[in-house]
Amino acid sequence: MNNENPEHSEFSGKPKKREKSIQKKEFVEEYRLIPVDEYNYGDDDDYIDVIGILKDLWLNRKFILTIAIAVFFFGIIIYAGSERIYYSEAKLMPETSSTSSQLGQVFQQYENIVAIQRRMEEEDIRVSTYPYIVESLEFQIELMQHEVYFGDIDQRVTIFEYFNDHYKQSFVQRASGFLYDYTFGLPRTLNSFINSVFSDSADEVPPIDFSQFRDFDEPKMVDSRIRRVASILRDYITVTREPQTGFINIGMSFPDAHAATEGVIIAKNLLQEYVIDYRTERSLTNLEFIESQYEEAKAVLYTRQDSLAAFQDRNINPVRQTLVVTEQRLQLDYELAYSLYNTLARRLQEARIQVQEETPVFRMHEPATIPIRPSQPSAARILGGSIFVGFFLGIASLYLRRVYYKYRDEFINKDPKPYLT
Repeated sequence: MNNENPEHSEFSGKPKKREKSIQKKEFVEEYRLIPVDEYNYGDDDDYIDVIGILKDLWLNRKFILTIAIAVFFFGIIIYAGSERIYYSEAKLMPETSSTSSQLGQVFQQYENIVAIQRRMEEEDIRVSTYPYIVESLEFQIELMQHEVYFGDIDQRVTIFEYFNDHYKQSFVQRASGFLYDYTFGLPRTLNSFINSVFSDSADEVPPIDFSQFRDFDEPKMVDSRIRRVASILRDYITVTREPQTGFINIGMSFPDAHAATEGVIIAKNLLQEYVIDYRTERSLTNLEFIESQYEEAKAVLYTRQDSLAAFQDRNINPVRQTLVVTEQRLQLDYELAYSLYNTLARRLQEARIQVQEETPVFRMHEPATIPIRPSQPSAARILGGSIFVGFFLGIASLYLRRVYYKYRDEFINKDPKPYLT
């Protein structure tokens, strides 16, 4: 045995036991029971005294209820002074000629998720343009020229005349407009006032000639009144497409229930006309060209038929060879004219059939009906929201007031430090 290494000696185990016993004596844990009342909860950052907060809110319930009631009455004023908007909607079922429309709808739903690129079908492209057609200025100008019955004035006027001569804003709109004009819009208000002072107010506003807006092939100046009514109609009309069924929903919001329903019907008819013109534009152009060629071929055929008949009447039994050759030439011209006429007549019938096939058919799935009650404003949304906002502002103002008083008193009692000597 190697006696020089104390770790491998036979007496090396006894000192280790002594060291362990000494260490156990040095690390003795001590437990002390502290009463609950003596524990300081302020040192615990994760602790939230829910009961204390509820008691604090209960003691200050009068202050919170006062603010909540004030906000609730403000919500009542907003609800009573808001404009009543009626919404009417019609649902159309457009004709689709695609045999893989269901598969195309599936790809349309998931192509953005899985990044699949597909060739959009012609029908999908055309249906997707419906909202842009309704929002176009040309469509809005044509729509505002139609007469609609308005119950508040009890007469039929055009939409343009109603919003320029008979429409009255609600109390909330006037109040919000007044506050904006004399706060953020004050420079514009002063500019309008100065222009009205230095301009001749006796000049009458000239009437608008809508016949000049039938085509926009040439540059035209659009009156500000037309733009204002067009922007109103653009906000009132909605055109959406249901991706699952393919139905087209045409809705209109108006201050009058009857006008909303009649406006939906007019907008639907105009949209159908626009879509039909768009879908059949190429076929109609082709049809017009074939009709013009058909009429020319018909006139040439009749002319050559008359020439051949007149020659045969003058020469019943031609003896000379020159007369026979002339008759053969006239007969050949007649046959060529007849062949061209017959071909164009067949092409004309085909073009008419093609126009009929490409003309879309819209079936009314759900007609527009006169709404019974207004869609806006919503009493539950305004009054319920005012109650929630009232209690929130009451609780927030309670604690914000305390923070304000705390920092105000600290600022007043704070001794200034002599930074400048």
